[in-house]
Amino acid sequence: MIRLKNILNENSITPGSKEYFKLSMSDAEILELATELTKYPVSRVKTPAEMQRFFKDVANMLGLPNQPVDIMSYDNTGVGRMDTGKIKMNASKALLFQMYKDKKLDMKTYGEIQKGLMEKYKQLAKKFISLLMFSRGAY
Repeated sequence: MIRLKNILNENSITPGSKEYFKLSMSDAEILELATELTKYPVSRVKTPAEMQRFFKDVANMLGLPNQPVDIMSYDNTGVGRMDTGKIKMNASKALLFQMYKDKKLDMKTYGEIQKGLMEKYKQLAKKFISLLMFSRGAY
């Protein structure tokens, strides 16, 4: 089993440097990682690879699509945008939701954690898609 202190190196987490989320993590480790991911500013993630790893960590916790391009749609002019209609939770893969269903989290706590992670998810998707569109010259 992975120890949280080994992963986070005493709260010095750098999302995007590697994938931190593992299916074998304990409930306490998942909650601590969720807190750390929520606090980390998206503006500090610079490269597309870092954005994708950070995005994947958040997506795996919430049971959402793992890649920013999976929730992307193009308009008539060929410009990509985040399509919120494509953001669908897979309840069997959402570990935070499973913790709530198993009554390990109350509704208020789950809602706060889920809201913060969902905000990061959307911020990362928008940033990645805008970077992708900029590099393709769509703007």
